[in-house]
Amino acid sequence: NAPQDNISSKKNQLLSSERGAAPTATTTAATTNQQQQQQQLPTSRDNVPRENIQPIPIASSPPPPATTKINSKTNPKSVVTMEHVDKTLHHVHKLNQPISTIKGVGPKTEAAFHKLGLVTLRDLLWHFPRSFVDRSILQSDIRNVPDGEIGTVRLTVGKDAVKGTTITCMDESGNDVDVTFFYGRSRRGMLMATNELKRICNYHSIIVSGKVQHSRQSSTMFNPDKCVSADQAESVLGIEPVYALSSGLRKSVLLNAIDEALQVAKELLGCIPESLSDEALKVLSWPRLADALTIAHKPSSMAEAGPNSPARERLAFEELCIQQAQLALMRWNLKYKNVHSIKQQHPTSWNDSPLVASAVEALPFELTRSQQDCLAEMWDDAIVDSNSRMVRLLQGEVGSGKTVLAYLLALGCIEARQGGGRVAAILAPTQLLAHQHAASISDFVSALKDRIDDSSGIRDIQVEILTGGVTGKRREELLQRLEAATAEDAVILIGTHALMTDDIVKRLQQLPSVSSISSKGLALSVVDEEQRFGVLQREALSSCAANALYMSATPIPRTFRLKGRSGLMDYTQLVAEKSRTVQTTIAPAEEMDRVISALRNKINSGSKCFWVLPRIGDSNDPDSQQTSVESRYRALVDIFGESKVGFVHGRMKINDREEQLAAFADEMSDMVILVGTTVIEVGIDIPNVNLLIVEQAERFGLSQLHQLRGRIGRNGSRDSLDCHCLLLTDATKKDDSPLTRLDILRETMDGAAIAEADLLLRGAGDMLGFMQSGIKTGPAVDPTHHWELIPAASLLGRSFIHRFDPGKVDEGNEDAYDDKSTDGMKNINKILHLHREGKIRAFYDETAASSESGFALRIMMLLFAERNRDNLKESLNTLKQLENSKGYSPSRYDNLIGNKVLGIVDGSITSPEMNHPLVKPNPSSSTYSPSSSSSCSPQTPVAPLQPRMLTTKKRSINLLDDVCFILLDVETTGLDASTSHVIQLAGKELGSNTEDEFAEYILPPVEVPKIIEDITGITDEFLRSGEFKPFNEVYLEFQDFCTQQANGRNVCFVAHNAKFDIRMIESELRRWRAVDKSAPVLADVFEVSLDTLALFKDRRLWTESNVRPSSFKLGDIYYHLFTENMENAHNAVGDVRALERLLLSKQFPNWKSVGNKIQQPFVKVT
Repeated sequence: NAPQDNISSKKNQLLSSERGAAPTATTTAATTNQQQQQQQLPTSRDNVPRENIQPIPIASSPPPPATTKINSKTNPKSVVTMEHVDKTLHHVHKLNQPISTIKGVGPKTEAAFHKLGLVTLRDLLWHFPRSFVDRSILQSDIRNVPDGEIGTVRLTVGKDAVKGTTITCMDESGNDVDVTFFYGRSRRGMLMATNELKRICNYHSIIVSGKVQHSRQSSTMFNPDKCVSADQAESVLGIEPVYALSSGLRKSVLLNAIDEALQVAKELLGCIPESLSDEALKVLSWPRLADALTIAHKPSSMAEAGPNSPARERLAFEELCIQQAQLALMRWNLKYKNVHSIKQQHPTSWNDSPLVASAVEALPFELTRSQQDCLAEMWDDAIVDSNSRMVRLLQGEVGSGKTVLAYLLALGCIEARQGGGRVAAILAPTQLLAHQHAASISDFVSALKDRIDDSSGIRDIQVEILTGGVTGKRREELLQRLEAATAEDAVILIGTHALMTDDIVKRLQQLPSVSSISSKGLALSVVDEEQRFGVLQREALSSCAANALYMSATPIPRTFRLKGRSGLMDYTQLVAEKSRTVQTTIAPAEEMDRVISALRNKINSGSKCFWVLPRIGDSNDPDSQQTSVESRYRALVDIFGESKVGFVHGRMKINDREEQLAAFADEMSDMVILVGTTVIEVGIDIPNVNLLIVEQAERFGLSQLHQLRGRIGRNGSRDSLDCHCLLLTDATKKDDSPLTRLDILRETMDGAAIAEADLLLRGAGDMLGFMQSGIKTGPAVDPTHHWELIPAASLLGRSFIHRFDPGKVDEGNEDAYDDKSTDGMKNINKILHLHREGKIRAFYDETAASSESGFALRIMMLLFAERNRDNLKESLNTLKQLENSKGYSPSRYDNLIGNKVLGIVDGSITSPEMNHPLVKPNPSSSTYSPSSSSSCSPQTPVAPLQPRMLTTKKRSINLLDDVCFILLDVETTGLDASTSHVIQLAGKELGSNTEDEFAEYILPPVEVPKIIEDITGITDEFLRSGEFKPFNEVYLEFQDFCTQQANGRNVCFVAHNAKFDIRMIESELRRWRAVDKSAPVLADVFEVSLDTLALFKDRRLWTESNVRPSSFKLGDIYYHLFTENMENAHNAVGDVRALERLLLSKQFPNWKSVGNKIQQPFVKVT
């Protein structure tokens, strides 16, 4: 055996040296003579395909134990063997198998699993119990169990104590306990109860567990959960997990499936070293990872149960480390991948730039110290470091001077020939702000033209503007000017959403280079007010540019979380040197008389006031207490006179709006109050406005309110005028969540602090995807309990990237967290102290696939990955590219292992359910018949009678104008509006991104009939097992969604068989109004409705080449046009998407014209 051991040692050294790594710990024991012999091995061995060479384990026998630890970063890394790789990937493959591979799971049971979103064995690992029942304490006195709580007691069965379906027993303290079984009065139900009683009578002593109800004479346990003989107590005592179930899925089947998944996971994690040392786990009181998974599902005590338990914290921390590793890889992609390095000297400071220094001198004001520091920081990132791309968030208060910094940085990037070297683009959310930017930057450029230094290489600077109004020939001429710009030209392109259309993005990406030393595209993209855009919208423009800058006073939660040390982008904070204090007050809406009186006094003292409301027109419900811009304007005119009050909103023509704004800004004008919507949120700069009144403030977001507050006290205002913001709200102390949000504004003027509060209130969204806010839990992370683990996870999860990304994003002062004293911060401080003392190290600090930690990192990515594998594949590919980027040379062994891991990812997506996050699977064989409504329970709450309609209708609108079309669909418990309830509501703006659609399930007050469950796949158990909201809460969110999508435009309600959808929603709203007269109506949001059933029946829509179908059901029309069945039929989301595809198809170019003839205006009701 000796010669074989010698060859084993040599092979491992060869594999290690091929990677360029140091010898492993075991191979260093080989002699120098052996190393020399290794160099003389026959070269023919290298000609053998690498996959046919099985590397010998590092140890002299089987593969190294899973618990191998490296004591110091200076020690060489272990190399995994191919046997170990194949064994590990085999377990990963088993976890990725469909649930149907589990014994006893057939097609129907698998469909029941799918309703819960459980497709593979790996999904079962993360299907944690939603709650736990404590049956671990055996009570001797039932009176010790609180009324209505679950208790477990030992009872003595009385003789001849059965009365009907009840048996009277006695606990160990002598208390009478009535145990009752009732399963209905049917013959089958009575037989079941009788059998239970007979079974109990066979025992002398029993263990009963269930809900306890007390009366003066005795205690009762009605249909107890558990009832066994005393000698079977162990089967009852303990902590019982409660899982979400679906129709057709028994708890025993689910538990069996989870047990099998846990066994596979245990085998997998046995192949991967523990990422935390035993000492660290002991200090943190955390279990090992494999044990943590088991404990999370099967705790032995209530202290081990729930999301705040040590086991769940351990799992969450591991997932956060892996998430941080993926974010680090995404950041590396953004900053370094495909970056065209320019081998030329650039000014190391903006002061040394001939163009930018001249531009600063030409400004009509001096830059503040903070502006200079911010410009220097961005200059280093975008221009001095030409080997990387700048991706940075500039956060600064309203009016702090972010725009001028974007202008100066744009000139610097063009001068340095970044990207195509000639064009920089600034994206603004509104035409008003875009024109304001164009005007101010044009003024800057005009003052600069006479000062341009020839040494800058720039002779002419142009400012172009591209908005939705620039179309056809004008748009093409503008793009041609951009493409024809010479090396001596600098163009600053300012635009709105038009910049993000596909054709414009493609043209901007291909803007030619000014010379051979630069690449194509924009030199810089700037997204102003980034919180007003979607994730994909922001990234569309950024993808065109060599550098990307995002600006905001209050970034969205996702952006705020992605900044700094635990995110994607670098962060620069601009501090305003002069910031006027705005005193913010919250007042109830019913105190309007006091508000008017105070406003009159302020106006007499020389003040001007913005008055903001969320709605333009009046509500169709005469009982509604909610005012609008129009009604408030009329009321204020009656009080102050027409000359003193103006109004603006998004539906006004631009000229009319600018006329009102100009009159309000004119010091000689009598106008002192301007009533409007959030159209004044950005782009309005009027001095001497020092008052802001916001009605229905609870309907606005924190970011919006802070932006509105920034409209008052602008530069140039008189210092003698104090600034006041009054937030009027209908919220009460009983529902204090809106008041809590508004209190944040009262306490601070700091946009960063408000953004952080918004983050905590709304959640971070999907940092690896596209959700802008909300609770994105991930497999193991519960944000409400695990959020504070992120800093420590960032420290350990990103360690491998330091060699490749020297940016400051990963740096930070660990001591900054030490002052926190909350319970949730204790483990953070422990981790940071252990790291500082060298007792805990970052395990994932290698990228090579053959290294112990590099391979483990890949496996953990597979374990915690979501079903959408695009981010995972990108991360794995980036790991392969990292070492090449710095001149490291991965071995063929590294590439072989890396390709095997990628193969697991590609092979695991084997069924369409893998990418099925929004719509629950449903059977498609059933048909919906009108008789289904008869299955509703006779106890179903009945909606109020149909209200009497007024004869005065609202006017129709022109659908060919800029109209917001909201496509909508509902699923209900039946067809009768008086007794049926909405159980799903979906909506989407026509043509918007899929990520922007609205989709919510609704908890109904009645049971979902079986026939509806079969048709829609939405079961009653599913709706009651999840944390779904009632209709009222969902509709308010939907109303806000529509208002946000409309952005001041007219809104059209579009649905197939719209009469049914309107009838169902209105019946829910009438129930609401029966208890709350201020409840909304559809006409609060929608101007008109368009029934696509009537639209498609109209013969004007069809031509000889586009044959009219015989059936006008949505599915039939869809098949008629596309010769394929609809996806997710009988599901609101699927129907909305199908309807959108129909309306956007080329077959119906004139549908809006036909729709104009058949639209139905909403009418007022009494």
